[in-house]
Amino acid sequence: MLYFRKNDEVIEKYQVDFDKEEIEKLKKEIINNCSFIKHEEYESDYSPRFTDEIIRNLTYTPTGKEKEYFEETRDIYRYSYDEYKPPYLVELINQLLNGNSKAIDKILNYDISIKSTIDDRIDLANQEFNRIDPENIAKRKAKLEEIEELLKTKELNKNQQSIDLYYNQLIGLIKFNLIDLLPISELDRIQSFLEINLSSQVEISNSKENPFVKSLKK
Repeated sequence: MLYFRKNDEVIEKYQVDFDKEEIEKLKKEIINNCSFIKHEEYESDYSPRFTDEIIRNLTYTPTGKEKEYFEETRDIYRYSYDEYKPPYLVELINQLLNGNSKAIDKILNYDISIKSTIDDRIDLANQEFNRIDPENIAKRKAKLEEIEELLKTKELNKNQQSIDLYYNQLIGLIKFNLIDLLPISELDRIQSFLEINLSSQVEISNSKENPFVKSLKK
């Protein structure tokens, strides 16, 4: 994969290489260890339909109940599963594996400080509960149920790991080899001479984040 980056008065051309199998393996580790897990459980006469969701521990059991329609009667099942919501880094890894060079900048500039906000949500729910009129039993009960679900979600995510270590491993798996340089003045002259706009055909990064680069080949 080729990667072009504007750096002061030159455009740098890199050859980017990585082991797809190693990055796929790392991606699975990130999904397993860094995803935010949410448990879903409900009754329905239709099975859930998933597209891009990552679903684990799916079970369904008959409830013995039925739902009648004009043309048919359907059995109702209780569905239970855990939905894994991986960090955005997983989507960037997918883009990289699909050959999208635009993902490189996003990976290099990825903010690893983003953390789960489950504790903030629990604190907010507790504050909201304390503001509810004590005589409004129904509203206080609903808020307590919300807090209970948040506490269950927190317990479900107690083994969630930080993305930091995995991010550093990913950066180490991507190899940048600087293979050529072109003064921007020459690029402008070429575009003017040929009456074309190369920047509309080739993605040139303005990223200030320096990749790990091997020496320029002689």
